[in-house]
Amino acid sequence: MNRKLITAAIAAISTAQISVDLHAAVELEEVVVTAQRRAESLQDAAIAIDAVTGEGLMKSGVTNAYELSKVVPALQITNGGGGASALYMRGVGNRTSSAYIDPAIAMSYDGVFLGRASGASSSVFYDLERVEVLKGPQGTLYGRNATGGAVNILPAKPVLGEQSGFFNATVGNIDSVQVQGAVNIPIGDNNALRLSANKQKRDGYNDDGTGDTDNYGIRAQFLSQVNDDLTVRIGADYTDVGGVGAGTTYTGVYSKNGLGDYSLVPSGLDIDEGMNTAAGNAYRNTVLGAPGFGFLTDIQDDWYVDNQYKGINAEITYAFKAGDLTIVPAWRKVEQDSKFGVPGFNSGWFQETDEQKSLEIRFAGETEGAFEYIVGAYYIDETIEGDNTFNQEFVLPMQEFKQDSESWATFGQATWHLTENTRLVTGVRYTDDKKTMQGKIDNYITFCGGPGGDLITPPDSFAAGCATPGNLPIYPTLDNVAQADAFLTDNGWAAAFVDVGGGVTVIPLTTGVGTVLHVNNTTDDSYQKSKTTYRVAFEWDLMEDSMVYLSYETGYRSGGFQLAAAPTYDPEYLDAITLGSKNRFLDGALQLNIEAFYWDYKDQQISYFTISDGVLENLTDNVGSATSKGIDIDLKWAAAENTLVTAKAQYLKASYDDLHFQAAPPRDNINCPSTVIGTTADGAPMLDFDCSGNESVFSPELTLILGVTQTIPVSDYNLIIALNSRWVDDQVSGFWNLEHEKIESYTTTDLDITFEPQSGDWFLSAYARNLEDERRISSTQASPIGLAMTQYGAPLTYGLRFGYNF
Repeated sequence: MNRKLITAAIAAISTAQISVDLHAAVELEEVVVTAQRRAESLQDAAIAIDAVTGEGLMKSGVTNAYELSKVVPALQITNGGGGASALYMRGVGNRTSSAYIDPAIAMSYDGVFLGRASGASSSVFYDLERVEVLKGPQGTLYGRNATGGAVNILPAKPVLGEQSGFFNATVGNIDSVQVQGAVNIPIGDNNALRLSANKQKRDGYNDDGTGDTDNYGIRAQFLSQVNDDLTVRIGADYTDVGGVGAGTTYTGVYSKNGLGDYSLVPSGLDIDEGMNTAAGNAYRNTVLGAPGFGFLTDIQDDWYVDNQYKGINAEITYAFKAGDLTIVPAWRKVEQDSKFGVPGFNSGWFQETDEQKSLEIRFAGETEGAFEYIVGAYYIDETIEGDNTFNQEFVLPMQEFKQDSESWATFGQATWHLTENTRLVTGVRYTDDKKTMQGKIDNYITFCGGPGGDLITPPDSFAAGCATPGNLPIYPTLDNVAQADAFLTDNGWAAAFVDVGGGVTVIPLTTGVGTVLHVNNTTDDSYQKSKTTYRVAFEWDLMEDSMVYLSYETGYRSGGFQLAAAPTYDPEYLDAITLGSKNRFLDGALQLNIEAFYWDYKDQQISYFTISDGVLENLTDNVGSATSKGIDIDLKWAAAENTLVTAKAQYLKASYDDLHFQAAPPRDNINCPSTVIGTTADGAPMLDFDCSGNESVFSPELTLILGVTQTIPVSDYNLIIALNSRWVDDQVSGFWNLEHEKIESYTTTDLDITFEPQSGDWFLSAYARNLEDERRISSTQASPIGLAMTQYGAPLTYGLRFGYNF
C-alpha cells in the first residue's frame, strides 16, 4: 500500500511535465528574522540559524515543537512524561524529571524567555509568524541557559488598517481534528486587535490511549501606534493541555549477569501496546522489582495531563533620534497536574506551579554608518513550587520543594564597519544568578532483607518469600509522609518506626520478610554565581549576494540545587567556533548556506539514577565533557517558475571526551567499563563507570532532508504537489550503551496535494505523513527498576485540510 502511495506521488509530479529552465528561474522569497534583536533578512544574518515561516510549518505538518526536527536537522525534542520535555541540539541538552533543573536550550515565546521551556512544547504553536532556531551558544543576546542554542516562537502580530483573518480545519485518521483561526481588526487608523484560537484533538497512537493530543489555546494582541515615535503592543495567551499524555512500551528487562553487567531480555510486546493494557500489565507482573525483589503489579492509576499555560507580555518601542528604545515586560504562569508512566514507573505524579516575571530593556542605534550597536539589561524572577511523586512500587520518592531564582544581566553588542565590505562584531554579557531552595525528598524503600543482613537482594530471596504476593508492601501513588505512614500502619505492614538518626527511620515489616527504610533529605540553602560570556565575529561580503562569517562565542547553563545527598551542582559551559557562508546565485533563484562548526562542551550536567548511601537518587551532576563538530548545508532552488527544490544536510561527529557515572547495585545497569571505588553504607560495591568515547546522545552522523514542490496552473487555479523525505542515520538516545538505546537509521516521507485559486482566498489539501507507515523510535528510557522503555513516533497519518482567508 505504501509503495503504491509513493509511486503515485512520484508519478503525479512526473506527469506535471516539470521543465527546468535556468533562465526562467524566479527569485526566492525573503525571510525576515529578528534573532539579533533587529529585523534583517535571513541571508544578511551572519549567524547559524534556521527559520521557518508559519505557512511553511503548516505545510510541513509541524503542529508542535516536538515536530521541529522535521525541518531543523540539528534539533530534537522529546516528551519525558507529564509536561516534562527534553531539548537537544547536536548532543547538547538535558533530560530530567525535576522541574527545577534549567534547560540547556533557551526557548522563548514572543520575545520572552521561558524559564520552564517544556511549556512551549505543547502550547502557543498556532497563528505563527515564524520559528527561529539558533544553533550554538547565545551568551550575548540571550544569556544563561542557551548553552546549545535558542528556539524563538514568534506569533503573527496585529496589522494597522487591515481587516483580515483566516480559518483552517483539518480532519484525519486516528480521529484527528484541528481547528484554528485568527482575525485582525483595525480600530481607527492607529490601533489594531488580533484574536487567535486553536483546538487540536487526536486519539493515542498506543493501545493504552497514550500518545494522544487534546489541547486548546486562545491569544489576544492589541497594537497601538500612539504617535510617530511610540508603539505599544500588548499580548495575552492561555493554553490548556489535556489528554492521557505521552506513553512508552516495554521493550524488555535487563537481566543481571554480574557486577555492572546486564543483558536485555525482550518483552515480546508489539510496539503499539503501551504500558497500561492487559498485555502490558501481564508482562509487568513477570518482572522482579528492586530492591524489594518482588514481582511488579498492574498500573494502579489512570494517567492524565491537566496543564495550563498563561501569560501577559508587552513590547513598548520609542524611536529617539539616536536609536530605538524597546521595553519588554512579561508575566507567565504554568500550572501542572499530571500522572504518567513514561520512565517505567507505576506512576509519576507532577503537581507544580511555575511563575515568572521578567523585564528586558534594549537600546539600539547606529552612528553615521561607522557602527551599529545594541545595549540592554535583563531581569527575571521565577518561583517553582512542586509536590511530585515517582512511584516505583518498592521505592516511593516524594518531593516537596520551592525554588526562587533571580537573575539579572547587562549586555551589549556592536557591529563595526571596517570597510564597505567587512565588519567586526563584538558582544559581551554579564549575568548574576541567585537561587534559594527549601525542599525535602521523603523516600520509602522496601528491602527484601533486614537490619544486619543484605538490604539490597539477599541470595535466598525466593526462599525468604520476597516474591510471594502479600509479603512485601507495594506502594500506591501518594504525595506526603502522613499518607505513606498511614498506608503502612492501616494495612498492617508496620507496627514500629525506629528513628536511627541522620534522616533515616527503620520500619520492620510485620510479615518478618523485609524492612522499609524512610530516608529524608532536606535542602535549605542559597546559591549565587556570576559569569561573563562574549562573542567575536568577522563578516565579509564577497559580492552582492554572498558573504562569509567567522565567529567565536561562549555560553553557559546555570548550576543549582537538587533534592539529593549532593545538594548542588556547578554550571556547564560551551565554546563554539563557526565558519559560515550565505549565498544567492542565479539572480536570486538558488540559495546556498553552509555552516562548519566546532563545539567544546565542558562540565556537562547530566541527570541519572544512582545509589548514594544505600538510597536511590535522581542525581544531577557535572559528569562529562564533549566535542561536537560538523557541517550544516541548507539549499533552496527555484528551479523554474513553478518548481521549488529544497535540501538540508547535517554531518555531525559528536562524542564524549570524558564521561563518568557512579552507581551501585541494583542501579548499575550501565554498559560501560567499570571499576570498584568503594562501598555504600550498606556494604554494596560502588562502581565508577567510564563511558568516555561514547557517541553523544541524539547526534546522528548524517541527516538529510529533501523536498520538491511543483505548482501546476489549471485555468484560474493551482494544483500544488509537495513531496518531502527525511533520512536520519543511526544514533543513540541514552548515555549507558544499553542495547535498546540505539536508534537505527530511518526514512520518513510526507506528501501534500493542495488545490487553490490563484487569488489564494481558500485551499483544499490532502496530506499523508510517514508514507512508509513505520513507527520510529523517538526516545528511550533506562528505567530505574530495570525495565527497558521505548517511545515511538506516529504511524502513517493522513487527512484533509481546508482553509479560508479573508
